[in-house]
Amino acid sequence: MSMDSKVPDHRGRRTFTLSSFPKGLAVVPGQPFATGFIMAAGALLAVGLAMVVVSMSSVLMSITLALFLALGMTPAVNALKGRGMPHGWSVLTVIVAFVLLMIGIAALVVPAIVRQFTEFLASIPQEIDAIQASQWYTELSESMGFNASEQLLAAFETYFTAENLLALSGGVLHVGMGIVNGISSAFLVIVLTLYFVSTLDPMKLAVARLVPAYRREKFSTTLNSIVFAVGKAVAGAVTLSAINAAVVLVIFLLLGSQVAVLFALMAFLITLIPMIGSVLFLIIGTLGALLISPSAALVFLIAYFIYVQLEAYQVTPRIMGKAVNVPGVLVIIAAMTGAALMGLFGALLAIPITASILIVVREIVIPKRDAQTEPPS
Repeated sequence: MSMDSKVPDHRGRRTFTLSSFPKGLAVVPGQPFATGFIMAAGALLAVGLAMVVVSMSSVLMSITLALFLALGMTPAVNALKGRGMPHGWSVLTVIVAFVLLMIGIAALVVPAIVRQFTEFLASIPQEIDAIQASQWYTELSESMGFNASEQLLAAFETYFTAENLLALSGGVLHVGMGIVNGISSAFLVIVLTLYFVSTLDPMKLAVARLVPAYRREKFSTTLNSIVFAVGKAVAGAVTLSAINAAVVLVIFLLLGSQVAVLFALMAFLITLIPMIGSVLFLIIGTLGALLISPSAALVFLIAYFIYVQLEAYQVTPRIMGKAVNVPGVLVIIAAMTGAALMGLFGALLAIPITASILIVVREIVIPKRDAQTEPPS
């Protein structure tokens, strides 16, 4: 028989199953338009689902962020349970502490950041004049023998104004809508985080019920290991970034900066990126301190570099421990891949996702391969 095998259907007609098509796909020669319509409808449905996922990307990102934040609170819940506190009270204590922290950030940090950012924009012309009047700038201009640096500073002073920033960002209305959307997204993340924290154990049980009974015990053990590793990674990353931000705040306050809180917030967000975040902010912070004076930039460079070394060899091992045992090369690759796919959000989730994949490989894939001592028949 040729590659086209004739198979009678339930109506007695001859249908042809092509070996080049997936198994079970029957093509009726008398109805090519119906077959093409069905295939086109399936393709359009797939495209429509992809467009729905893309349009819901912000909601999905909020849900994912809330889930990871909830997992990051599990170490605190487990710590309270280890001290003898009941599970319900442990969850309630962590939720209350999280809500108070969010209220404190909104009441103290946000107004200070807005005020300092406004002052920073207003002080740019004075800072540029101070740089041009400084001795090191004069000596540099004389040694270089050209005035390109003055032209660059003048262009920077001309275009880096509040009016131009608003124009580039789409105007006051667009900026206002962005602020409203940001506030609503933050509120959604907080509400979902609180819900996930309070219902994490029932969620794990519900997911385990979807697995066949003979695999449920192994699946539950692996799931608990993943939850523990992800929670440890998220909690550790947030703790390290908070310590980093506190160090940056102290350094800039000692240097006399008027935007110390703004730089501390930048340090918190940037150092959430694993391994390379501290190096990135070392450059950004040094350039920011250069607006104060060259000596201030040198002091910040030395002080922050010393802290980065302490963080790498002392602080990080004590906070992370052995729960998140991810090789450094995998962390860098995962962070670069996540940043390429989802920007900063993807880079933040690099270690938790990589740790979860490694747990699955170590506890499921490798034992299954080790058990295969004989080749298949």
